[in-house]
Amino acid sequence: MTFSQSLTTFFEILAVIAVIWCIFNEDRLVLFEQKLLSRIRRRRLRVIKPKKCVHYKSFS
Repeated sequence: MTFSQSLTTFFEILAVIAVIWCIFNEDRLVLFEQKLLSRIRRRRLRVIKPKKCVHYKSFS
């Protein structure tokens, strides 16, 4: 068995374990998804304020 085959097998087993865990802990998975989506939305909608330039002074 080569390294790539063993790596593929490892990730397949990991995926099966994740699906089984999600079946029994669906409510925790839904909460995690909601948190993740809210963080993505907050980052996407974040307003970046420009820095004040100290080199230009007002002449008033």
